[in-house]
Amino acid sequence: MAELWAVIHAPRLDLVLMPPSLMRALLAADWVQAGQLLGAQIPEQWRGGDWQWLGQRPDQAESDPSVVPWLPRAMLLRAEAGSGGRQPVVVGEAGFHGPPDGDGRVEIGYTVVGEHRRRGYAEEAARALMTWAAADHGITRFQASVSPDNTPSLNLVRKLGFVQVSVDHHETRGETGLPPR
Repeated sequence: MAELWAVIHAPRLDLVLMPPSLMRALLAADWVQAGQLLGAQIPEQWRGGDWQWLGQRPDQAESDPSVVPWLPRAMLLRAEAGSGGRQPVVVGEAGFHGPPDGDGRVEIGYTVVGEHRRRGYAEEAARALMTWAAADHGITRFQASVSPDNTPSLNLVRKLGFVQVSVDHHETRGETGLPPR
């Protein structure tokens, strides 16, 4: 992937696109293949995630490559930034829920695996994603869906300038706030 948008760089992180082959490896729990595709260490906690949320993303990416930059990215802590090894380590995933809507708005999402939480990685990733979307695509409207019981994430979206404008009921996560920025 030589495209300029394939990796978004943040101070300590690289946000690497998840091509269909990687998404399929994650859905199949093929951690050897996933690690090889990413060139990174995959911690046990990331392996234990429920990857069904990727659903039809691999097929979507193959049928319409223009959506690929707006899909999830692996959040890699670079080796020189403190991963503790010679390879980067996956600390979570971050990205958008899809391309901009008709109003030019994108929804951002992020997850940091337990052992890497409370180190600022979600904020770093979110800021890098929003900067990329604004600088490269003119996006100025962002939204995030956050469960009302997820205090760290609520604090983060407030810190990023989001304000709650509505509450929605998600079929699997229950009630979520929809704060735009």
